[in-house]
Amino acid sequence: MWNRILLLVRTHLAGEWMGERGARLPVAPVLFQASLGLLLCGLARDALPPFGYAVFALSIPAALGALALLGELAPLLRADPAAEWIGSQPVRPIELRAARVLVVVLLLGGLALGSLLPAAALAPAGTGWVGRMAIVLGGLALCGFVAAVLLVLQGLLGGWAEGALVVLHTALFCLVIVGFLAGLGRLDALATFERAEGPLAAYPPAWFASWLPGVAGTGGVLAAAATLLAALAFAFAPFPRAPRARRKRAPLTVLLAPLRALATRIWVRPAERGPFDLVYDGLPAERDFVTRTYPLMAVPFAFLLLGAESGTDAGEGLFALLLFAPVAYLPVLLIHVPATATPAARWILDSAPLDPADEAAGARKAVALRLFAPLFLTLGVVVWWLGDLHLALRLTPVAAATGLLALRISWSTFVRQPPLSTAPGELGSAWDDASASGMLAAAIGSTLLAIAVWRYVPNAGWAFGILGAVVAYEVMRCR
Repeated sequence: MWNRILLLVRTHLAGEWMGERGARLPVAPVLFQASLGLLLCGLARDALPPFGYAVFALSIPAALGALALLGELAPLLRADPAAEWIGSQPVRPIELRAARVLVVVLLLGGLALGSLLPAAALAPAGTGWVGRMAIVLGGLALCGFVAAVLLVLQGLLGGWAEGALVVLHTALFCLVIVGFLAGLGRLDALATFERAEGPLAAYPPAWFASWLPGVAGTGGVLAAAATLLAALAFAFAPFPRAPRARRKRAPLTVLLAPLRALATRIWVRPAERGPFDLVYDGLPAERDFVTRTYPLMAVPFAFLLLGAESGTDAGEGLFALLLFAPVAYLPVLLIHVPATATPAARWILDSAPLDPADEAAGARKAVALRLFAPLFLTLGVVVWWLGDLHLALRLTPVAAATGLLALRISWSTFVRQPPLSTAPGELGSAWDDASASGMLAAAIGSTLLAIAVWRYVPNAGWAFGILGAVVAYEVMRCR
């Protein structure tokens, strides 16, 4: 029995992560968690007592683990696409389940240790070796509890899980950014707690921090109960079934329908129509693309929560930077345009009489219309809501025009494979090939341009004139 379980585990790890000579081992995520843990815990260790430090330190792997399980590690808690084939092998269902749980434990635990080991090493004086071990064990148990909650949540949501988890992933991504940035300025408030009480009584990291020696209260009991419930969930809760294909018309799709009709009439050439429709409809349906890029597109909204306001130079300058932020992370979005869960279907396009230049142009226009247009419109409305209408009308059109030009200029640099052609796990080479100097230039250029537009574009007339000129240029190139 155990031999079969271990064989299944090794097969899964070899197929998903190791590749040839271990080249695809998840080293980069572990190093990222380790570096982030070192930075944050190093900033907090002198300002917090052992319990407060443990709450802060355990929040890091819990948040990053949840983001990973909603993003790159999401397949671990999804329906197994090879379930029917594996089920036909001489293995029992309990062995299949044990293998899947072991894979979750190994990968999630390995990632969590990246931040837990530095956190334990940097623990403040008075924590002791037992306390440091409690931080590591509590963090691992907490990550298991987070994974179990997400597993049960997917089972309860059923067919609604896909959209709900994308929204949850995006919201959590924003909250993590805001929470850590704002939390570093409120360490004094966390230092006043000696146990899981008050607002911390409902905060899972505080439960598991109660495993430190000398911490009284009910937090340790809650942590033990959460660990037991997580074990029961992994033992008995069903993994989600494979989602059934169904036609959906999302509200955003309906709202963009008139703009899409206009674009296909005056902007998209006949030879580009096929790739345009494929990317426009298919790319937002690719969960791997969505989970890797949609949270990034919500980053500006996270920073708006940190206090941008009109009426001051600092507030208006922050609004300008946020409106131009999509240009800064455009390379990250473009690198994932080739991502698809079904790369084997690419032969349909490869065997078609399709010019690669037309395919690239149609895909670029689909990304501009389906992703950038609603993003800049939403950012403009938010700036109007939190700032003022004049500021939104003066900045948003120029930001949208800049994004349209940046998309044209940087497409060939960062989209190295055809759209919807590559398994997400194979995109690492795209990151290696993408020019780091180009990504840095996009960030610096968007910042300088945001400041220049904020300072020197006098009114909305000029802003819409710039946008109109860029749109006219794009349309004229189609003639």
